[in-house]
Amino acid sequence: MNATAVAPAPAARRTGVELSVVVPFYNPGSALRRTVDRLVACLRDAGVAFEVIAVSDGSTDGSAATLTGLAEVTVIDNPVNQGKGAALHQGFAAANGAWIGFVDADGDIDPRHLVEYLMVARAGGHAVVYADKRHADSVSAASGFRKLVSISYSTLVTTLFGLDVRDTQTGCKIIRRDVLTGILPRLRERRFAFDLELFVAAKTAGITDLKSAPVRLEARVAGSTVTTSSIVRTIRDTFVIYGRRRADHYAAFALAA
Repeated sequence: MNATAVAPAPAARRTGVELSVVVPFYNPGSALRRTVDRLVACLRDAGVAFEVIAVSDGSTDGSAATLTGLAEVTVIDNPVNQGKGAALHQGFAAANGAWIGFVDADGDIDPRHLVEYLMVARAGGHAVVYADKRHADSVSAASGFRKLVSISYSTLVTTLFGLDVRDTQTGCKIIRRDVLTGILPRLRERRFAFDLELFVAAKTAGITDLKSAPVRLEARVAGSTVTTSSIVRTIRDTFVIYGRRRADHYAAFALAA
């Protein structure tokens, strides 16, 4: 279906869904179906009551059609590319789970991690469980360039925001529903800086129970959406978020929450 609007917060829960998983995608080719098949199989094997919401961010490669007819999978097919963050906002608005997660569609992150993170979240009741490629037990097949970009960006984020989060950007996270519902209305980012803004808003709201977890990053099955222009834009958006924080955008929310 074609989505025309983005709701400001997750919709009212449908009874019985423990985990909603949003899969944002942009021209991932055949990797999308493999990722979603693997995700569904892992969640079924684990006995989790789940739903999958796959959101096309203006894909033109026909990948959305590969998910037609899959049980437990809802497809939101946007005609215009707006960015990963915009796709996540749409998926969150449709989500019903007590926990809401997301995972990249490009094939470098095994969706099995979401099952592992859900078990950690269940046991500890954590606000957020997130993939941390700098965790001692993480393994990465990313290129040297990607690793350099990641380390450089992490250093920038630490300098600007002082977050106790070593990796804001790896695309696999689980968030407790009440936490996401509380902070989502203040999130403005529509592209890759969405992940960073989520952590900044959470910290400003006094949410500190953020649990890092190991991740295994494989070589990408689909082509990377991380280009020079996207890196420059993410850095620019990072300074925009910094400006919002300096202007008490997130603090005003924290006081009203």
